Amino acid sequence: MATATLPHASADTVSTPLWTTSGTPVPTGLTGQPRISQLSGEKFHRLAAQWRAERGPTSSISQMAMHPAYQQIIGMGLAVLPLLLHELATEPDHWFWALKAITGVDPVPPESRGRIRAMAEAWLRWGRQQGYLS
Repeated sequence: MATATLPHASADTVSTPLWTTSGTPVPTGLTGQPRISQLSGEKFHRLAAQWRAERGPTSSISQMAMHPAYQQIIGMGLAVLPLLLHELATEPDHWFWALKAITGVDPVPPESRGRIRAMAEAWLRWGRQQGYLS
């Protein structure tokens, strides 16, 4: 299993691949954040739409997160973080499991748990602090 370090942008991050998936570096942009290829973006949006359509009206977070499309999104790794965060900004939904699985962090304070908008705001703040959102 590959490991990932969440960087703080610096001149060193431009030339150093920071993320690997099965030992393969993910291309990074000028800030060291993974670039999203058009193909990855299309795949993410297709899987997100499939997940929304097929999950049905369930309140089970674990059932939502175990959906095959959701699991494939998690498998796309750090490169999809900007897309997940953008989804939270435009249409808050249950992306928190995926975000925590991909990043290994959970910026949601205990008093915000269970409140989707408050949880989304915590993740969006984290995304801005980490350089995934402007």
